[in-house]
Amino acid sequence: MTSISKQFAVIGHPIKHSLSPHIHLLFAEQFDLPMVYEKLEVELETLLSSLDKFKGQKYSGLNVTLPLKHDAYLLCQELSEKSQLCESVNTISIRDNQLHGDTTDGVGLIRDLINNGINLNQAKILLVGAGGAANGVMADLIECSPPTLHLTNRTIKKSMLMQSYWKSFAIKNSVSLKVSGIDGEDSFRYDVIINATSAGFSSNISPIEDIMINKETYCYDMTYSVETPFMKQAKNMNAIVSDGLGMLIEQAAESFYIWHKKKPKTKNIKSQLKKLKLI
Repeated sequence: MTSISKQFAVIGHPIKHSLSPHIHLLFAEQFDLPMVYEKLEVELETLLSSLDKFKGQKYSGLNVTLPLKHDAYLLCQELSEKSQLCESVNTISIRDNQLHGDTTDGVGLIRDLINNGINLNQAKILLVGAGGAANGVMADLIECSPPTLHLTNRTIKKSMLMQSYWKSFAIKNSVSLKVSGIDGEDSFRYDVIINATSAGFSSNISPIEDIMINKETYCYDMTYSVETPFMKQAKNMNAIVSDGLGMLIEQAAESFYIWHKKKPKTKNIKSQLKKLKLI
């Protein structure tokens, strides 16, 4: 065991309730790996100066959460192919005084869906939202080659812009990319609905209509630690419902691998967080 503890942090605003430090330290225990992992409040206006400070303080890596992911993408000196596609960075490696950006959100989502028994390459999927969270998982969703992937958003024009941006990548992966409510009535029957909006924090209204959900629909909310209006709506429709805690754990595992080249086991992390009374 090395005696040198590498230093990491998760940055964002607000950051107080982040579970990332607990998850990464549980991963580190699996390998008897000494590590310091903090949560640090960083606002958008101070991101550039904060990143310079972290380089000077010899941090090895950072996780980036809302609302900083797109600006982190703009500020990194090197970017993975996926982060370039998604225009989002949630994982920064600091090497030779340079910021290397990657995104693991999509990997985290797909792994959690697979863990929950969802066969994505045979599913008709609706992705709700057209902001950074939605675009951050698009590459991985498309690479799963679902026959149809529908997009919707409160401002439907944003979904149309999103469709245009991702169209060529969807064609490359044999995915029919459509905008719900624009491309035909059959778009109202979905196998999987993924909520990538922050509607649970900003309003008490679900971002979709009841007609889009039936008891066969698997409803997934990328939010965790709160029951959103979308989740309540899905339960009222007797649909299967999951929150995004599993996604958080799986994306953290991929970040951990990027930094340490070690693949942590994720199966028991939820139960460990419960024992610690964190969830």
